[in-house]
Amino acid sequence: MKKIRAVISLCFLFSLFLVIINCALFVKPPAKARLEELTIREARSHEWQDDLNFEGLDAAVAQSVNYYRKLPADKTFYYDDLIYSPDEMAASLDLFMSITKNYQGRERMRQLTEKFLFFESKNPDGEAFFTGYYEPLLDGRLVPDEEFTAPLYQRPDDLIEVSLGQFSERWKNERIVGRLQGTRLIPYDSRDEITYDNSLRDRATPIAYVKEIELFFLQIQGSGLIKLPEGEVMRVNYAASNGHPYRAIGAILKDKIPPDRMSLQAIKEYLYAHPDEVKSILSYNQSYTFFREIGDGPLGNIEVPLTPGRSIAMDRKVVPGGGLAYIETELPVVDNGEIIDWKPARRFVLVQDTGGAIREHGRVDIFFGNGEKAEIRAGYLKQRGKAFIIVARKEFLQ
Repeated sequence: MKKIRAVISLCFLFSLFLVIINCALFVKPPAKARLEELTIREARSHEWQDDLNFEGLDAAVAQSVNYYRKLPADKTFYYDDLIYSPDEMAASLDLFMSITKNYQGRERMRQLTEKFLFFESKNPDGEAFFTGYYEPLLDGRLVPDEEFTAPLYQRPDDLIEVSLGQFSERWKNERIVGRLQGTRLIPYDSRDEITYDNSLRDRATPIAYVKEIELFFLQIQGSGLIKLPEGEVMRVNYAASNGHPYRAIGAILKDKIPPDRMSLQAIKEYLYAHPDEVKSILSYNQSYTFFREIGDGPLGNIEVPLTPGRSIAMDRKVVPGGGLAYIETELPVVDNGEIIDWKPARRFVLVQDTGGAIREHGRVDIFFGNGEKAEIRAGYLKQRGKAFIIVARKEFLQ
């Protein structure tokens, strides 16, 4: 009897083992952000229309072409397993513009789907998520006073950026930021150290002084216009960051601001209404941005002026800078300072920027320009949609 029970127990355990193994085999792993190439049939199922009727596209394309023309010949751009040189990237854009100008309607679409490759950039949900950014205008001073206390720092001389790809291929596109302490490279100063301990007082030069809350949002946008009392306006642009991970403060305000009201404007209003909470809220994001004064701009990370409605930011680690893209989402319609509607947006754009919160595939930030309307559109945009990156087939670049 004992032998029979032992055999039954072994059979039960073996059966349980098989069930566990089978379950493990059939459980799908979590989806990842990814790039998927469209078949010709899939590409032709899209209309690839442009809701702006291609207006402003030639100016944005010209900026990317200028970027490629200045690069060394051995610079490489990856589309999945395909590698393109700067000359090929520029030629791809030239071919695209030639097709859009010389063909119309169905023939234009036929030319594009025949001569170009289309890749969909997907987040783990299999789609794309869109936000917006703009160039803010804020008051400033060249000398601090009781109201304008926050220094707008230039890039400190002791800040060191290290490209880890120089040391190993497995760290390609990875970088760290720090400073030397003796012979050791240590992490650079955090937001708290810079803002509240004044750690850069003797190590960095202020361009101007602004309000603390306004500086925080300027750092998120990456560029802006500083208006001085005499009427002079300075344009400042991203120069470097302290290397600390970007964390969106909206994450800790979910219990304070209803989801349907969550926006840049709502967050700023909350901070001004609760000055005693400003330090604890802003400290949630230890990332800190340094600036430089420029003439024309604002400039994206590929160092070309951005075109409102045509320039976007995506993750520079996974999407080729300067390249052609296509977006499908909804954008707000603004009238008299208010959003009165949302309308579909289907247009060609250029990947000319990146950002601390823009990570992996399926994440897009649209540049809206400057002014009140741009601020409202950027501040409230939190929409789903689709994002595609596009490049010419090699055989048509000969």
